[in-house]
Amino acid sequence: MTVAAAPGPRWLGDVGQLALAGVLALTLLPVGWTSVTEGDVATGWEIALLVALVTLHASVVTARRRPLESYVAGALAELVLVAAPDLGGPTAAAAGSEFGPVLLPSSLCFFALLYAVSAQDRRPWPGVALGIALVGCLLTVVRVWHFDGTGLQGWTWWLMVTTATLAATMAAWALGRFRATRAAWADQVADRAAAEERQRIAREMHDVVAHSLAVVVSHAEAGRMVVGQQPERAAGILDTIANTGREALTEMRGLLGVLGGQSSRQARYIASTEPQPGLTDIGDLVERMRAAGLNVSLETDEPGQVAPAVGLTAYRVVQEALTNVTRHAGPGAAATVSVQRTGRHLQVEVNDDGVGAQSPPGRGLRGMRERVAAVGGTLETGPSSDGWRVRAMMPL
Repeated sequence: MTVAAAPGPRWLGDVGQLALAGVLALTLLPVGWTSVTEGDVATGWEIALLVALVTLHASVVTARRRPLESYVAGALAELVLVAAPDLGGPTAAAAGSEFGPVLLPSSLCFFALLYAVSAQDRRPWPGVALGIALVGCLLTVVRVWHFDGTGLQGWTWWLMVTTATLAATMAAWALGRFRATRAAWADQVADRAAAEERQRIAREMHDVVAHSLAVVVSHAEAGRMVVGQQPERAAGILDTIANTGREALTEMRGLLGVLGGQSSRQARYIASTEPQPGLTDIGDLVERMRAAGLNVSLETDEPGQVAPAVGLTAYRVVQEALTNVTRHAGPGAAATVSVQRTGRHLQVEVNDDGVGAQSPPGRGLRGMRERVAAVGGTLETGPSSDGWRVRAMMPL
């Protein structure tokens, strides 16, 4: 699993990481540095300990960009602190006993590194990092077993150290995995929303293109037949073709704007502000289809106000059904559109007396079914006693 980057500019996260590293260095490193330089250890160990402390804090700086590499460097630095001899000097005197360098405050940087690798890296590295950390907990408990500067009894000190190291380790790892899981979940939600939006746009594009082309083709064929005999009708036919194409172009521009980038901002604005068709527009749709040459009638009992999604779905169902009549019902077919309120449902029915049928269903019927299901309704399509019937029932 690859964890997606957090939202927002990447430099902002880098600044936050630098701030965290700076705070840790300013508050933890001076104590550790002084304790090592005054700790009465051999020069070789002193140099190794100072390098380990610097490595721990430097690893915090790079943990966001290079979590695995930073964790490995921090783990090696912690191993040096565990293996080094006890520190003496003023710090040990203040503590009441010599102590292992692993007790230096800079060891807390290791938990920040464990969080980073568990939150940002791919499997199996978070699990491997946890295993290494748990081994480190065991080594730490063994290393500080005999520290008696706290005045606590042996078993009490052992229990406190074991509980603290395990709790901090598991907390850092669990927080990192929570962040990774949350980021993965957010990605899945975004992908699902994008897929649904693409599906919605595909349905819209199909409806717009299929309907508009059906009207344009019908008028073009009618114009070819009548232009020689009734030239006065040519202007009206051409106007209808132009208006239909213009409307289709406007809708297509809005839909493509949703798919576009920053250069399509104006188109996205048009898509978001243009009103979607609804129940009140079904009459105009029927008139346009009638003008295109389809014998179609409308029966409605004025169902009143409905939700915009239901109204748009009803409009698209009628649009697709009438488009299919022109494409599949055959010449001279007649259609009837019925829009009625039935109890707490809106019933939209389109019947025709043609001979066409779709088997298997095409994209148009699948799109209608998906639209109706999206608003909680059902769709029935199939042959009737007279021809073909499309019936949608949608809750109000």
